[in-house]
Amino acid sequence: MEDILNQISKVKRDKLGTEIPILIFRVLRHYTHVYASDLLGERASNILFINAGRALGEQLGERLYDEDLNKYLKKISDFVEEEKIGILKISHIDESKLVVQLDECITCAGMDNIGKRICFFEVGLVAGLVEKYLGRKVIAHETKCNANGEGTCEVTVNF
Repeated sequence: MEDILNQISKVKRDKLGTEIPILIFRVLRHYTHVYASDLLGERASNILFINAGRALGEQLGERLYDEDLNKYLKKISDFVEEEKIGILKISHIDESKLVVQLDECITCAGMDNIGKRICFFEVGLVAGLVEKYLGRKVIAHETKCNANGEGTCEVTVNF
């Protein structure tokens, strides 16, 4: 796969700059998910978003990689905050799993409780970053979501 990060990071908007309102981002995410669900089914659409996040996480992991786990995690959390994806906090780590919280999540922070978890892209992103570090596949899932009324987004990764 080509280095998509290099391709998509090239922006020429002299007047408008590089940022877009979160509302526009969420509209694009929502309708992409709705149309993908209509065409492929909701489960397939969720997998599509997870795999997109995973691919980005793997490429980002190559850029940020550090053998020292603490330095790697710090680089990741700095990137996530600088790019306004959210505020990433490690809430648990041991030999079998990693649990991260994503406060102020770009996808759902402040949303009404819609009764379901929706941060599939973020789950994939975290999974890809962990896979890059470990050099093997992992299982990741969202264990809390603002959109489900749980006050934060949380991703649990089982090694």
